[in-house]
Amino acid sequence: MKIPICLLGLASFIAVTFQSNNTFAQIKFGPKIGTNWSELPNHTGYITSNQQVFGYQFGVVAEIRLIDQLIFGSGILISTQNSKYFLGKKSAANNTGIPNFQFSSLNAYIPLNLIYQFDVSNFKLLVIAGPQLGYGLRGKWKGSNGTSSDVHYGNGPSNDLKPFDFGLNIGGGIELGRIQLSSQYYKGLTTLSPLTPPNNEQKFKVISISIAYLFGKDKRYYRHYKNRYWSKYRQNSRRRKIH
Repeated sequence: MKIPICLLGLASFIAVTFQSNNTFAQIKFGPKIGTNWSELPNHTGYITSNQQVFGYQFGVVAEIRLIDQLIFGSGILISTQNSKYFLGKKSAANNTGIPNFQFSSLNAYIPLNLIYQFDVSNFKLLVIAGPQLGYGLRGKWKGSNGTSSDVHYGNGPSNDLKPFDFGLNIGGGIELGRIQLSSQYYKGLTTLSPLTPPNNEQKFKVISISIAYLFGKDKRYYRHYKNRYWSKYRQNSRRRKIH
């Protein structure tokens, strides 16, 4: 049931985006895809080290210009986030005999970013920062010996991880016409450990690189282009006709 709920939320977001177009004259929206490298730290038991694992993300994003060069950006992103764990001896007398394992998860995220634009020649530089809400849809544990089991989400001590995630984004990028390239670092602020007391290490760390294609007109930059270039072209044309 979690996947249909997520898709329903995505459809609602798109509907609200189109409806908001009547109110906000400067709104852009479109698809976004990318890759990420993620880690969910954990050094309990016989775990001696963690390693980032490659993943991907995709979804729909929208941007609303607030004032001048300040933009609010949001959307819904589906992201695979993974982490490898290596086990070893905690003391000379202990040997676990347990295989190394990998955590793999599928998550839904809603970023709530503020984006500041700097105009540079024919493109724009972007500075991105803001909070992000997340929810774990499904996950698996996979051992190096071929065994696997599902991740059980919940808030009770018998569960593996809490489903809700919250953290902060910070990053930057460039915008060339309708194409937006960006890179962000996400740091979870809420521990996902359901234990009491919790394992406070269990907070996602994610580095992502993505590309988005944004539809919609930005009237601010259209007017700027018209005043700066088109008006001069018209004036020069009139002068040539007179001469």
